[in-house]
Amino acid sequence: MKLSRIIEETNAIADKYNLQLIEVDSTDNIISLKLLIDNELFIQIYGNTKKEKLNMALVFKNRRLYGYDSEGGRYHCHPINAPDEHIFVDEKKSIEEFVQESMKFLEEREIL
Repeated sequence: MKLSRIIEETNAIADKYNLQLIEVDSTDNIISLKLLIDNELFIQIYGNTKKEKLNMALVFKNRRLYGYDSEGGRYHCHPINAPDEHIFVDEKKSIEEFVQESMKFLEEREIL
């Protein structure tokens, strides 16, 4: 995925969910973004085109609650009920899908 596509998709999602988008870091091959939900709660998006990597994490108080990572065409998730585990999966997850699942999780637990 191209960095411009990651930025474009994340901008659209920020608008859709009324989240603040912050660009943390970027180079020619790397982008690090945060979708702020509040001061201690955010969704982190990290892309690296050289390594074909797209990592996404729902973070609360500097701790991952849920995550989905890809590198070199292999995907794994860090499930909500066990965020420190790595479960390899076959399907690719879009940024939109990850944000939808994260927001649903937060709503179900009345965090939002």
